[in-house]
Amino acid sequence: MKLMLSGEGPTDLGVMRPEAGGTRFVPGPMAWIVDRLAENRLGYSLLELAEAGGDALRVVHKTELAQHARSGPTLLPGLKRGKGTAFYFRNAQVLGRLAQTQQAESGEPVLAVLFRDGDGTRSVPSHEWQDKFDSMVNGFKQAGFDAGVPMVPRPKSEAWLLCGLKTQPYQHCGELEDAPGNDGSPHNLKNRLKALNGGIEPSADVQAGWIRDGTVDPRRIDMPSFEAFRRELDRACGAALTRNTNDRTQAGAA
Repeated sequence: MKLMLSGEGPTDLGVMRPEAGGTRFVPGPMAWIVDRLAENRLGYSLLELAEAGGDALRVVHKTELAQHARSGPTLLPGLKRGKGTAFYFRNAQVLGRLAQTQQAESGEPVLAVLFRDGDGTRSVPSHEWQDKFDSMVNGFKQAGFDAGVPMVPRPKSEAWLLCGLKTQPYQHCGELEDAPGNDGSPHNLKNRLKALNGGIEPSADVQAGWIRDGTVDPRRIDMPSFEAFRRELDRACGAALTRNTNDRTQAGAA
């Protein structure tokens, strides 16, 4: 199985970093959350397999998605994608099509995860977050791809990390979803995360380490936006595993 990721930066799914002879993908904290939850279904870590040199990962930068979106077919009027959320629908649709192409080329099932923050400027009403999430679900469906996963923290990814780091870890985490996403707001999520890290703003590597070493256990995070993501990830893993089993059965019969 292969993992396809498309995020926004180093503190979510990760970033490509230059090194001698090329570039290397450095997974962010949200990528490790995907991996740790998927590992429960697959029995192995896709990110660790990729780090060991296995062909298990493709990273699609948001600019690549935008390029494919501009060159692809125009969105048809009336498609169910949520009010004012065509951008999210289109991103999921394009990523789903790229995943399908990779499946056809590699002969292996692909699990595709699209990360977008719920909103980085203000607190997000639940219905607006739901519209964005649903539009991504519908974008994957419109592409005919059944192993696509929307990853949309409310209001942003720091809320999910704070759930496992606060004074009472994993307790009453739903209240974090109503916090302002604006980094200039008093008691904003980034400052709360900084305070819990000894007053030092945690780097992407530090945040990723919290997931990788178990400081934050994604299996224990309990908040609505996370549960929505977890359900879609579990469903998508099941779809990919079923496809893998069917492909092997057909190959054996041939």
